[in-house]
Amino acid sequence: MNFKFDKDTVLIVLVGCLLMGGWLLYMPKYQAKRAEEYQKMLEATQQNAPARQTDANAGAASASGQTAIADAGNVTDSPAEKALEEIPKIPESYSVLENKLFSVTIDDLSGSIISAKLLDPRYTLKETGEAIELFREGAFHTFELKSSPALVLVSLADSMSGKPSAKIVRMFSNGLQLAQEFTLPEDNYMVECKYVWTNMCSEPITVHDLGVRLAGLPQVKDLTGDKIYSERMNVDFCKVGSGMCDSADPQVKSDEKFERKTTCTEPVAWIGSSNKYFASLLFADEAMPFASSNGDRIWRMPAGSSNEKDLYAVPSMTGNFGTVTFAPGVPVEFTLKTYCGPKEMARIRALGSSVMGVMHISYYSWFEFIARPMVMLLNWLKSLCGSYGVAIILLTLIVRILFWPVTQKANSSMRRMQKLQPKIKELQEKYKEAPMDTPDDTARKKAELNQKMMELYRVEKVNPVGGCLPILLQIPVFIALYSALDSAVELRNVPFLWCTDLSRPDLVGPTLPFSLPFIGQVGFHPLVIAMTVLMIVQQKMTPSAADSTQQKMMMLMPIVMLFMFYNLPSGLTLYWTVSQIFSILQMKYGQIAAKRDEARQTSKPQKA
Repeated sequence: MNFKFDKDTVLIVLVGCLLMGGWLLYMPKYQAKRAEEYQKMLEATQQNAPARQTDANAGAASASGQTAIADAGNVTDSPAEKALEEIPKIPESYSVLENKLFSVTIDDLSGSIISAKLLDPRYTLKETGEAIELFREGAFHTFELKSSPALVLVSLADSMSGKPSAKIVRMFSNGLQLAQEFTLPEDNYMVECKYVWTNMCSEPITVHDLGVRLAGLPQVKDLTGDKIYSERMNVDFCKVGSGMCDSADPQVKSDEKFERKTTCTEPVAWIGSSNKYFASLLFADEAMPFASSNGDRIWRMPAGSSNEKDLYAVPSMTGNFGTVTFAPGVPVEFTLKTYCGPKEMARIRALGSSVMGVMHISYYSWFEFIARPMVMLLNWLKSLCGSYGVAIILLTLIVRILFWPVTQKANSSMRRMQKLQPKIKELQEKYKEAPMDTPDDTARKKAELNQKMMELYRVEKVNPVGGCLPILLQIPVFIALYSALDSAVELRNVPFLWCTDLSRPDLVGPTLPFSLPFIGQVGFHPLVIAMTVLMIVQQKMTPSAADSTQQKMMMLMPIVMLFMFYNLPSGLTLYWTVSQIFSILQMKYGQIAAKRDEARQTSKPQKA
């Protein structure tokens, strides 16, 4: 196609410049407004921090290593500040459990997990090779106890730690003794904690609002330093017997809305928090489910950032048992399990069908039921061929082959529409409005033109939307496939050909010492360049019934896509590149088949 610098081209360029200028004027104001909103959030969080820290100190000694002393069977009536003044220090004590997948550090004084490090090489920090630590200092801790008033620790009665398990026994000021036994399987990211509560007094002890907290996860780019194309963070919970999970976005600005979305007043089987790649889940004992659940969050600034607009919420969930009365000398036992690890499809599926809701593969939830089978098929193909890169190619080809008949029908319909364009233009010229036409004349001509065009379509057996409907049917599947490849944690740190990591751009060589708008850091990405060239070739081959201006606009689309997707993860650009190659070959086959059919039709009258 030869471009001419005519009025249409000038108009297209002017429209593009106006849009770019509008964007440059609007975005600084929008970013300033967002920064102001986040600054208010940060100030509110800092104002609430002292109250939260006081509650934490009074409830457990995990942060300060201090406890309050009171007579067994009695609860002190003094204010928290006065109690803290009388607290002697107890030596810090930690238990570490480790298998080949991850290690967890347990604070014996609080009985909660304060660290979980992933040891699998796929889940190391890309720049340093160090293990990813899922939880950070200052955040909430899994197995952290909550009650009203807070349970005050008197002493750490016992603490034993071995490789597969650890046991800690704590004594509280109200006369309750709690023994926790942690068990870590050999090949799993699951930690099992058995609770045994014993009332050491002669009278019943009632604890109000007893609950166990689940630690939430930071966003992936802050947790790992990965360059994330799209981030997803969620909090989830599953009502007993529902078989499905309810989800909420922790980044919602309104605290009231966040609390409403994360609070459940019905019995709950499990609670969870997840980001794009990892999940933190807490499962209740089937014999003693949580009576309710509620969410909480803290606002955090990413490491190395001082820009308020980067502020984000780290969520937490609490499973509540409500008011519990412990009879003297009668142990109360239940077991909680926590999963803290990657959102690998096979592992999440093994946790139960309801837990699949934490995958959140598709940004648009209504495509989730298609995206999950895509990930499952990707993993199955990888098990056959041994390479995720080859598996992406095979998955793309399978999807395109399944849609071969639909795509062929769309291409054929567009070719027939293209052939009708001379006749359509004749009709449009015949019924063109004249300067002296009255409104009635204009309406009559439009009606006659529509009638003649419908008659032409009927005679030629052409459906004017026949090229669009088949394509629209494919869009949900291709969006789901795109989402599956974008969200699959299995692709992280996986090389293929020159791509060092299928979850990162296929950079070859160094980056330039500057960045560009939309693109960011500039480097050479062969797959993106190949994808753009193939899109241009496909555009030239695609039959089109549009006018010259629209065709020129369509030819600019590959360039726009180049800017938008230049730093796309290589797994996605591999998918797009293979898909483009398949489309070009299918179009070429369609052109050959169409010429063959035309030759047959023209030869039949001669034989007669």
